[in-house]
Amino acid sequence: MAFISSQRLIDLARIAAIVACVGLLYSPSVGTIGLVVTYVAFLASGQAVSRFKAVLVRPLVYWGVAFLGVVLLGMVYASVPWHDRWTDFYKWRTILWFCVALAIFDEECWKERLLVIFLIGTAVAVVGSFVSAAGWVTFRRGPHELLRNNGTQGMAFACAALVCAWVMLEKKTLGLVSWIWPVFAALYIVNVIFITDARSGYAVLGVGLFMLLCWKASWSQRVLIVVGFIVAGGLVFAVSPRMQGKVRAAVVEWTTESKLERETSFGLRRVFYTNSVEILRDHWLLGLGTGGFAQAYGDHVSKKYEASDWRAVHTTDPHNQYLAVAIQQGIGGVVVFLVWIAAVARERESRGDYHRLAVAILAGWCVTSLFSSHFRTFAEGHLLATFLGVLLAVEPRSIQAKPVAAMSKEA
Repeated sequence: MAFISSQRLIDLARIAAIVACVGLLYSPSVGTIGLVVTYVAFLASGQAVSRFKAVLVRPLVYWGVAFLGVVLLGMVYASVPWHDRWTDFYKWRTILWFCVALAIFDEECWKERLLVIFLIGTAVAVVGSFVSAAGWVTFRRGPHELLRNNGTQGMAFACAALVCAWVMLEKKTLGLVSWIWPVFAALYIVNVIFITDARSGYAVLGVGLFMLLCWKASWSQRVLIVVGFIVAGGLVFAVSPRMQGKVRAAVVEWTTESKLERETSFGLRRVFYTNSVEILRDHWLLGLGTGGFAQAYGDHVSKKYEASDWRAVHTTDPHNQYLAVAIQQGIGGVVVFLVWIAAVARERESRGDYHRLAVAILAGWCVTSLFSSHFRTFAEGHLLATFLGVLLAVEPRSIQAKPVAAMSKEA
């Protein structure tokens, strides 16, 4: 009878995590299956406790766990039904996924496998997007949202472009021919700028590239990089009608919200921000408690606007990750959340080259989260958690990896 060793289960968990990373971009069902298999294989491996102990001593983990503790504590004093409290807490499972990825991707070969398969998975979509945009093939979804929606697609393609840029800057190959990296990078960047109309994609791409280029540069070089980005940004904006439309629409909708007769993407966001800040003024210390935002916001706008006014629409999220945390977990929650982000950015145990890419991606998410809650949304939140966990993972100090057969004999 063949026995499955614990190491094989760890490898199964890694494979399932890779499937989840790519699958969640295409299908929530495939992504969920990958996540579940990863958790089950990891827990059944016999290494879960030792691996968690090894990563728990790292600041980027214990501050993440501390933030989860703050969210859990917020459930105690929230005044909404327990179903709402648990639902909101469950959305922060992305931090748990980050810890699991950090615990299992300690070998460099598995880091490279995930990056390569992620690029292959997104390459299929980017080629399909170009083919669809050219009118050669028609898919169920348009070329700007083949990956679930345009926001997910923009951020995924931007991450793929950052990986390609990082490979070239670090002079790596990841087992592929060197000429493929500039080609892939060009495909992703051109698609984000001219086809995928997602402002979050612009942010992740621009901020991430800036961080990668400035990482090892001197101060004089950084000045040149800033000037170069301003010039390049102006040129890209000038030649991309799609980008012009998205950026100008955001500015107009935000600045003229009070005059709008119907809801728009950024007009609605400004309404969310304005009302959320008004709610925060009365609950800044401890917050409303975990899960308390939706009910409080609904009560607030119902009193403030006529039912026929589009501004009276209810929401479960203020579309700003930092504001969402402040309203529900108070000032203390925001501090712990920001300290966790800082701990990830200041990580020192992982290799410098992988840390460089992780910080570039994290910086992009920090900017987009001013207009969305991308740290805990299903696709975007898990994508960030996967990259951070995989790239920042280091070899555990001590792992007890015994075959199941041996453990059975001892028992």
